[in-house]
Amino acid sequence: MIPADADELVTSQDIAEKYEANEGNVAYWTTLPGFPEGWPSGPGRTLVRDAALVDEWLKENLPVHWAKGQDSDNPFGLPAGGPKDLVTLSDICAWEGKALGRTEPVPEATLRSYMSKKPPKMPGPDRVPGDGKAPEVTERRWFRETAYAFVNRPRRMRRQTKAEEPVSTAQAPAAGSALPSRSSTARTEHLDAQAIATTYSVSGQTARGWIRAEGFPEAGERGYNAADVDEWVRENRRRTWVTAQRRAQLSGHAWAGPSAADEDAGAEKKRAAPAPAAEPAAEAQGEQAQLTAEMIGPRYGVSEYTGLQWTKVKEKREGDKVVRRAFPAPRSTQPRTYDQREVDAWVEKHRPHVWAAFKGTGPALVHDLPEGDPRDLLDIYDFAEVLGMTTRGEALARETIRAYHARGQVPYADRTADDGKKPRVFQDHWYRETVYGFVLSRRGSGRFGPRR
Repeated sequence: MIPADADELVTSQDIAEKYEANEGNVAYWTTLPGFPEGWPSGPGRTLVRDAALVDEWLKENLPVHWAKGQDSDNPFGLPAGGPKDLVTLSDICAWEGKALGRTEPVPEATLRSYMSKKPPKMPGPDRVPGDGKAPEVTERRWFRETAYAFVNRPRRMRRQTKAEEPVSTAQAPAAGSALPSRSSTARTEHLDAQAIATTYSVSGQTARGWIRAEGFPEAGERGYNAADVDEWVRENRRRTWVTAQRRAQLSGHAWAGPSAADEDAGAEKKRAAPAPAAEPAAEAQGEQAQLTAEMIGPRYGVSEYTGLQWTKVKEKREGDKVVRRAFPAPRSTQPRTYDQREVDAWVEKHRPHVWAAFKGTGPALVHDLPEGDPRDLLDIYDFAEVLGMTTRGEALARETIRAYHARGQVPYADRTADDGKKPRVFQDHWYRETVYGFVLSRRGSGRFGPRR
């Protein structure tokens, strides 16, 4: 997700190039207190940051590097004046302190030591007492152009030692803490390979490679222990761990399971909801209504194809927990017919948005929509998570959203890579309001026309 107020976005490589540092320096800066957080973006989930916030942080904390990134001959805002104006050593001390980001001038003894070195690190005075030039001076003086050339000189930053590194008050996560995740899979006590891939936003092939790696936790009867997997990733895949932590924090919403209070509130809603529309007379008389496979989609206001796809849904488990029920088995096979009551119960449970539209009770969501600025930019991962969690209780695969997008079954992206707008994006993004509008209005496929 890219916040709505972000303007220009930069990668670590962009930062290194602009401020004349190597990527190792930038990687170290990202660990310092207050350095702007990044958001995964683009096909490779590269972290990007707000360029203005990075520039502001460098100006305050690393002014030497900040000055290298300014397209100006006077990045420190030194006072205007004629190049041959005469300035004192104390003036230069104040300007040097400003260039180093200090509130106090540099001691005069420091600059005098610069002049005494061989070769000198600071040019000697242009005027001295008794040199016979006009105007007469009573102490050593430098031309303004000489002083400014010294203050604005190219600089090298001395590597900080351990004793000089700022002390961070942030506490590291506890060794046994569970990683906040993009989906409900990370909240269970045990994970399978697919759940590991989803938790850390890596491919299934990568997750299976981890499982085969030496030292990876052994699988129990119910799968891999989530805390043990977290510990292994934290120790052996540090970058993936940090990225997953940041992404969980930036998502701005934890997909919590329903509490007892939520269930009570749901019961109140059910009691307060209007009575459902009358069922067909055959059902009212106690007859067993049957639906053919082709009748399922049209009954609920979606396409016949969508209904046929529902009949292929298999049961999904996470350990001993059933997170998705299989579609009801057909009562007969020639032709395939299903018990209408069983299908109704399945649609109400696993496609609540379709059921709500069918009953005319308004949108029904498994989880509430996360709060956020309507103009926040959500990428395809965010879209898949929001749509899946609100309508099914589990995140969708990004390939599903990509396929929907290609077929025009979801709104076309509001922002595309290199579209010339700000902030720069590296792949398709949607405004939060676009995604939420789709979630709340969605009944089935084919609602969006050709791209304009």
